[in-house]
Amino acid sequence: MGNHSPCERLQKLLDQGKLSVGHFTVHDLRRTCRSLLAGAGVPGHVAERCLNHKLKGVEGIYDRHDYLDERREALQKIADQLTPIINPMANVRSFLQQAKI
Repeated sequence: MGNHSPCERLQKLLDQGKLSVGHFTVHDLRRTCRSLLAGAGVPGHVAERCLNHKLKGVEGIYDRHDYLDERREALQKIADQLTPIINPMANVRSFLQQAKI
């Protein structure tokens, strides 16, 4: 991580007490993402690559594929889950468009 990475900036805000949340670390975001990926049915090896983890053991030695397309699809699944939470109006518009109102 560089000096200006989003994770470092977030951690600095947390350390300074400028964000009012309970016990929280930046790593919690990675844990949450991994759990959401599992819940969305993303295969474990793809989910691990989404977190930029290397595959372990013999699989990591022999499997050098970058899974870029699979990672894009997996992260889009997470974005699709989070968009209605972050932007609730997107969900309403979608519903209205489907109802042709």
